[in-house]
Formats: sequence, C-alpha cells, structure tokens
Amino acid sequence: MDGIKCSLIAVWLAACGGGGGAGQGDAGASPGSDAPGDTGGGPGGDALQASGNDHCANAFPINLATMHSDLAANPVGATADLAAPCGTAGTPDVFFKFTLTRREMVYADTFGASGDTALFFASSCAAARTASTTPGDAVCSAGACNTGQSQVVALLDPGTHYLVLAAQTAATIHFQHAEVGSGTVDYVPPGSSAPTGTTMGGPGTLYACDAGGSENAYWWQTCPAEVGGAFVASTCVGTDFDTILSLQLPGSENVYCDDDTCSVQSTVSASIPAGAGLNVIAVDGFSQARFGTYTLTVSRP
Repeated sequence: MDGIKCSLIAVWLAACGGGGGAGQGDAGASPGSDAPGDTGGGPGGDALQASGNDHCANAFPINLATMHSDLAANPVGATADLAAPCGTAGTPDVFFKFTLTRREMVYADTFGASGDTALFFASSCAAARTASTTPGDAVCSAGACNTGQSQVVALLDPGTHYLVLAAQTAATIHFQHAEVGSGTVDYVPPGSSAPTGTTMGGPGTLYACDAGGSENAYWWQTCPAEVGGAFVASTCVGTDFDTILSLQLPGSENVYCDDDTCSVQSTVSASIPAGAGLNVIAVDGFSQARFGTYTLTVSRP
C-alpha cells in the first residue's frame, strides 16, 4: 500500500481527523456579567465582585474546538464551594466545565500565576475527583514542578467534567486535551524505552492520521523548565501488523503522522517544544483488519 508520511502543523480540526470534544462555546463571561477576572470598581469604587463562574451551576464552558485554550480565572471575591482534595479548605474557587465525546487525556496548569494555586478535576458539582484515572496522572495539584502552581492531567471518559481553581489570586489556566482511543493508555518515562502491547480487532476511536484500526496510546507531561528536544518513536522492530503512528502535541496544535517507513511499519519524529504541556503518541492500525502485537521504541526528552 502507498505510504503516507506527513508532518501536520495545523489546527486540530483541520489536521488529521478532528478533535474528540464537543465545543461548549468560548470560556468567556456569561451574558450580562463582567468578564472573568473583573474585580469590580477601581479605587474608591464598588467592592470586589465575584467572578461569573463563582458557583458550579454557572461554570464557564471550555471550547474544545482546538487542542489548547488559555482560560482567565479569578477567584478573588468568590466563595469556597468545593474543597480541593490537595488544597486548603475555605479557599475561594471558580468553575469551568467541558464535555468529551470520546475518551481523552485532559491537562491543565497554572504556571505563571503570581500566587499559590490548587487545581483539580471534579466529576460533578458536588464531587471532586480523588481516585487515579491512569498511572502517572494527577487529578489534583497544589505544588507542581517545584513551584507553588498546579499541573493536573487525567484520563477521562466521554461526558461532562469540571475543572476547578482554588486560589487567593487570579491565574491563567493553560488547558490542553488529546484523544487516546479505546485501548490501553500508559505513561512514557524520559529517555529511551520500548513498551510492548497488543491492539485488538475492530474499529478504533482515535481518528488522527486517518487510521482505521484499534489503538493503544502513551503519554507524558512536561514542566516549565524543560528545554524540549528530539522525539522518535518506531514500530519497525517486533511488530507484526500494518501500523500508523500519531503524535499529538496539543500545546502547539501539531499532529505528526507516519505510515510505512519500514515495510508496513512506522516511524514518527518531531521536536518537542520547551516548557510545560501534554504529549500523546498512539500505535494504530491502518484499517480495522490491521491489529496484533507490537514493540514501540521511544526516545524522548
């Protein structure tokens, strides 16, 4: 079969198959309210005003049409509605919500905030997440990457989810998400590794790079001080079916694809950007009839 090898640098929906989330509209101010971050009148003016998403019932929707968003969040003047599992009880909080149509890795951080923050996922307005969703994740964070800021990442199923910021100062939340398909999802450690696995027959649910088979995915997150560097992943050794590899870098809206570099197996390479963010590499089958055992050799910063 003809090979396809592409390095796609494009908005997710225009790239290799579209995003997995249903957009909920911009994460802006609700109609008739002040924009997020407004603290009321100036000197001598009105008292501090709570943000429009002070309570979960008014959670600002996150637009999932792209792979990343920057969300203005200001809990100053808000009430303390839902205690952060990793934070301090009584801290003011504000709410965001998003709805996934497929299973995804979802990431958020507050790096760059002027004060300490606690960031966490909630499964409902009344229940913060406390249980791990996949090895290596963080469903609540109050001191990530040797800072006072937060970095959360979780494997979430289709449905509506909440992201909550508890803090005494305003912050920008850097939000990212990436599809992972229906198979296993594992963490990729720094350096070189060679995880093995088996994909199952039937259709997949990860549509990056026009692959039609079932898939397994691997992920990792980075910290603000990381310098990035070369990434290479390959199925050229120890794999017995026609693979397609997809690498998603949500922070830069990039998707890299490869098919048939070595016979019917694949190699994908890219430069991982410096700084904090989410990264996902997936082993996919060319079609529903292409599945089996594989070895994924990986080298990452």
